[in-house]
Amino acid sequence: MAFHFSLNGVLRLRESLEKAELQQLRAIAAAVASSRAELDSLDKDIEAAQRWTLDAAATRGLTGAELHFEILREGVLRAVRSSLAEKLAGLERQREEQQQRYLHARQQREILSNLYQRQLAAYRLQQARREQQRLDELFLIRTNFAPE
Repeated sequence: MAFHFSLNGVLRLRESLEKAELQQLRAIAAAVASSRAELDSLDKDIEAAQRWTLDAAATRGLTGAELHFEILREGVLRAVRSSLAEKLAGLERQREEQQQRYLHARQQREILSNLYQRQLAAYRLQQARREQQRLDELFLIRTNFAPE
């Protein structure tokens, strides 16, 4: 008699759900990494713009219009940075929530996997006992009917 796990369908479902949650977690983590890189790049752009403004003002001087333009540009860059920082914070919250969902799905799958492993071990032990009993019976039959 072959081993049959009665909750095999449920186990497969739990494995599938865990895999889906992991894929979602990875997608969100990738979005977080992308946003962080974009934020770092924007910080470098802001810093470069500030350096350029200071260098230009010190070396050749800036007209009022140029200074006004640079101030507006820096304001826009900071507004974009603020928006991106908010987006990153939202993605971080999403990542934490998704990580909790993934851990829950993993825990649910592990419970069934452990049950499967215990039932399989019990089945194998029972099969080994049956085989030993069969061998013992064969031995007894041979020793009882053996010619003396």
